[in-house]
Amino acid sequence: MRIKSKVWIGSVFCILSACLWGVSGAVGQYLFNQAGISPEWLVSARCLLTGLLLLVFYQVKHGGVFSIWMDKQDRIGIIIFALGGMLFMQYGYFAAIAHSNAATATVLQYTAPILIVVYLAFREKKLPTKLECIAVFGCLVGTILLATHGNLKSLSLSPQALFWGALSSLALAFYTVYPVRLLAKYDAMLLIGWSMLVLSFVMHFVHPSWDFAGSWNTSTLLAMVFIVIFGTTVPYLMFLNGVKYIGPTKSSLYASAEPLASTVVSVVWLKVHLEFIDYIGFVFIVAAVLLLSFVNPPQEEKPKETS
Repeated sequence: MRIKSKVWIGSVFCILSACLWGVSGAVGQYLFNQAGISPEWLVSARCLLTGLLLLVFYQVKHGGVFSIWMDKQDRIGIIIFALGGMLFMQYGYFAAIAHSNAATATVLQYTAPILIVVYLAFREKKLPTKLECIAVFGCLVGTILLATHGNLKSLSLSPQALFWGALSSLALAFYTVYPVRLLAKYDAMLLIGWSMLVLSFVMHFVHPSWDFAGSWNTSTLLAMVFIVIFGTTVPYLMFLNGVKYIGPTKSSLYASAEPLASTVVSVVWLKVHLEFIDYIGFVFIVAAVLLLSFVNPPQEEKPKETS
């Protein structure tokens, strides 16, 4: 395959995967608002089905699907990763959607790279660069605009939406930083598949996936199929292939299509009303993350899944 063709295909894969992740958040909002599905059930069922699909795909392609459980340290590592990162990233994101909307929740979670910059500055005992400081400041401004609409005396978002959005961002930062050792030893698909099953097992104590609450009809079923297949499994596999073709730097830039897609679908399909100042806040946050992508291009593949 020609280099230009690989770059084009890789770019399309990464953009489409980001858009599908963004749309899946809006579909989740539809399930909460129109079908009465709870975030707890959605996370439980979504992670169970997606985890199984990823592990079956991995077993067919590579084999050795249980290899990650052979080492005691790795067993502990995947449990910490699943419960410390995946659990709060997944549930926090959908809980934030339930308390606000998909566009806002996606953008709040999108602040995770800023948190990573702050964490690395403390860990390495090194001050951030000027551009990193600008990015952090821009992210803070965007978040404040979303939360207050410019009026610092009141909140435009509910405390629950802010809490779960912030928690999902913290969890995504942990999810990105923690599994470096595991990713050096195991394929990302294997790590994500098992962490989803561990998460689903825990969530079954909260709301089992076989307890079908809410209003189920053809639209509900199609929405659920979309979230599992086209909102999680397909874009994840597409993103991994896209990274192979164009590298992690460009891939991370194209991932900025996720909050854009979530916003467009929320406004056009779900008729979510956003104030002009919300869009300004979105721009500040996305611009800050894009700036970080240029300043600190990622050097290795991260276990992207998400939102």
